[in-house]
Amino acid sequence: MTDAATSLAWVSRSPVPVAQIPFSPEPAVSFVLVTYGTGTVVIRAIASLVASLTGDDLGVEVVVVDNEHPDRPHRTRNHLLLDTSGVRVVRPGRNLGFASACNEGVRRSSGATIGLVNPDVEFTVGWIDPLLAALDGDVAIAAPVLLEPDGTVQSAGHRLFADGSTAPVTSSPGPGAVGRPDYASAACWLMRRAVFDQLGGFDERFFPAYYEDVDLALRARPHGGTGVIGDSSVVHHRGASTASNVVPDTTPQRLHLLENWPSLTSTQPATRAD
Repeated sequence: MTDAATSLAWVSRSPVPVAQIPFSPEPAVSFVLVTYGTGTVVIRAIASLVASLTGDDLGVEVVVVDNEHPDRPHRTRNHLLLDTSGVRVVRPGRNLGFASACNEGVRRSSGATIGLVNPDVEFTVGWIDPLLAALDGDVAIAAPVLLEPDGTVQSAGHRLFADGSTAPVTSSPGPGAVGRPDYASAACWLMRRAVFDQLGGFDERFFPAYYEDVDLALRARPHGGTGVIGDSSVVHHRGASTASNVVPDTTPQRLHLLENWPSLTSTQPATRAD
């Protein structure tokens, strides 16, 4: 958990914004994005979010938690200053990691519904209403189908195996249907704040990233679990928000998941390698 007193926070006020978030004193949805030396892709994400909500009359706020990058400490800030207006920016002065930064962004927001979205997501018109409707039903985490830029399905949630490894579900639930995977990537989630707070947010020990979404999805099962909504889709430009092409070793995070959930070894199917 970051010390809020040491974090810098401000609201972007570009005179010629590419993306403008109208001020809402009581936003219905608070969107939280985490950046780490991220470039213009975050501007595209925010601009597409604004465009996707045009005409919805839905009060929103956007909070960007800009983790400190050792080589690009001002990159995201400069893009937000030049190209956005109305975006609340939090700069903790160090790299909190994904989980802690998300938690900090939620603390800095006020909407009754939380949108946790990656800066490499491109939103499509009509994506949000089916997710909001699902939250009014029996779903704790509502997620859209993630599409590749060419329109093919990237994932409609993920399966979880006994060794903690995962695999994407590559068939969409279809119109009017709700998929029930083991979890869905936190590239794009909607949750009620009350549920997020009751669950304690993300486990910040999954540092710097990976598997925190699996853990929270498992903890959300008694509250309705994860639903991938077939009537909702967004484009996920996977990897576009990171400057590194190195495939990270997520073994420590996977082992931490198994420590948190020892029953997975007996309740989940064997890994694909078996």
